Amino acid sequence: MAESETLVCRNIDIPMRDGIVLSSDLYVGDDATEPRPVVLVRTPYNRAMLAPRFDLRPFVDRGYAVMFQDVRGTGQSQGVLTPLMNEADDGADTIAWLVAQSWCNGQVGTTGPSYMGGVQLQLAVRPVPGHETAFIQVPAANMFSIGMVHDGDVLALETAAPWALMMAATTMDRFPPDVIARIRADMTSLEVPSMALLEGDALVAFLRGHSPRTLPVARHVPFWHDWLDNRENPSFFDPAETNSRLSAATRPLMHFAGWYDLFLRNALNSYAGITAHGATPEARAGQRLIVGPWSHVSNPRFRQFPDSDVNDAAASAAWMDLHFRGEANPAFDHRVTLYVMGENRWRAEPDWPRRDAVPTRFYLDSHGNANGVDGDGVLSTDATGADRPADRYRADPADPVISLGGHGVSGGPVDQQPNAARRDILVYTTAPLGEDVEVTGNIRATIHAASSATDTDWFVKLIDVFPDGEAYNIVNGGARARYRVSRTEPVALTPGDVVAYDIDLHATSNVFKKGHRIRLEISSSDFPNADLNPNAFIDLSEATPNDYVVAEQAIFHDAARPSFVELPIIPAAAERHWIDTPFPPGPGDQAYSKYHSEIGNRPLRQIELGALAG
Repeated sequence: MAESETLVCRNIDIPMRDGIVLSSDLYVGDDATEPRPVVLVRTPYNRAMLAPRFDLRPFVDRGYAVMFQDVRGTGQSQGVLTPLMNEADDGADTIAWLVAQSWCNGQVGTTGPSYMGGVQLQLAVRPVPGHETAFIQVPAANMFSIGMVHDGDVLALETAAPWALMMAATTMDRFPPDVIARIRADMTSLEVPSMALLEGDALVAFLRGHSPRTLPVARHVPFWHDWLDNRENPSFFDPAETNSRLSAATRPLMHFAGWYDLFLRNALNSYAGITAHGATPEARAGQRLIVGPWSHVSNPRFRQFPDSDVNDAAASAAWMDLHFRGEANPAFDHRVTLYVMGENRWRAEPDWPRRDAVPTRFYLDSHGNANGVDGDGVLSTDATGADRPADRYRADPADPVISLGGHGVSGGPVDQQPNAARRDILVYTTAPLGEDVEVTGNIRATIHAASSATDTDWFVKLIDVFPDGEAYNIVNGGARARYRVSRTEPVALTPGDVVAYDIDLHATSNVFKKGHRIRLEISSSDFPNADLNPNAFIDLSEATPNDYVVAEQAIFHDAARPSFVELPIIPAAAERHWIDTPFPPGPGDQAYSKYHSEIGNRPLRQIELGALAG
């Protein structure tokens, strides 16, 4: 018999409740005769381009149909793109249409990463008949606080701006002719090679000198202005918010994340929240979590980790088999599966976070000269009893600390040495470790700080320093002074006032090996991961270089005003259940974040939808 084919039904129109029609393609194996489960992938990235990069084989070989759908306002679907704001209703309407088809057996699962993960999470915390499970990868959701638009207090410029530019370029045919002309004029004038996910020096050069409001191309996109107008208004983003809805979840879900991914906290929060408070016993017992050492996109300049590649298509298909066919897989026996960096292997955990973690404070100390890697900053578990002088530096928005890695859309683990000598970075480092120190869990820092400005930012970064001097970022976070009392009601900073800031540094699992050192860095900019603070209590979206103020900054670490990072340390004697790599890719298989075009999919043969009638 000739090589098996995959059958495709193209340009299926699915009506939404408001009359908008979304366009979809359906893929099935060439033995499609009986009603079958459907795996749904909803994307803003043009289904015709995405499908060839998606490994269909694990799904069609198991008898699933796979539907790719252009979300509202993208590809061939009607409507206007308002990112993540219509996806709960549109996803529910699509599933209702699917379960009514004779070739569907009434069971629908969902899969896909990033935006495609966010649309799943929105469904998973709402009652959607027919939606039985999901393989939710690095889900974009909670735009007011996590990653895609705002990362905590700051505008996630490195993520939000390139995404807005990319979507403007791919959807501008929806705009009026005069707006299209202005977008094209901006694109022609730009000295960058492409709108698609600008990064590195090209992104820095593009963003510098513009206020967020006047950013070329983005300034013509309505949703960009919506994002800026609602910096302090969480209710605007409520349709995409999921954290307050976790207790409504009723079904088993796989949460798939990366330690350096911008949406890590969405996965961790969802797993923990549904496990603790889900609406049904099946939901509470049925959550699973896999976290690898991944960034949102792969990059050869990132620190590399052995045995970390996972075939996420195979994992997703196996998850569907478990819930649609009752076929167990030992990988899902573990509630939580983590890649422990430094140790560089996988481990099964009973839960997240580990209950045996010991919160341990590492205190900042110096004699007032912690500026740069050659300063006298020390990080120690011993709290100082002395009246140490504050460490001081000048923060100039016109000369910001340039981001090296992090957890933005192009972030990852990067050697921090290029920034190490800057005088506007305070550096606190332990002595070489006499034994391995494992840090697994959520991390927070408390700093006591003062500024001469009426507004400013504080960024904190935890770093693993190798014996040869290489220094890789582990986690980072920031606080914006105007939001020290309330994110929704900003208050100007009184110059000179000392304020305690509690800063979320996200989460990790990393073993700082014997001979390594633990380092904490503090600065007042992380550009372009975060938008620049002009060091003035003005409209942040309108600020230009003419508004920039050089601020005199001080970090206190005396007995009355200690500054520290609290690390969840796993005792050396604690039980550890090491396991093999889950779903390791074989030759020709995909690995998460390393997609490549035409990944082994079989020949396609187009058929009409009516040929699938069950």
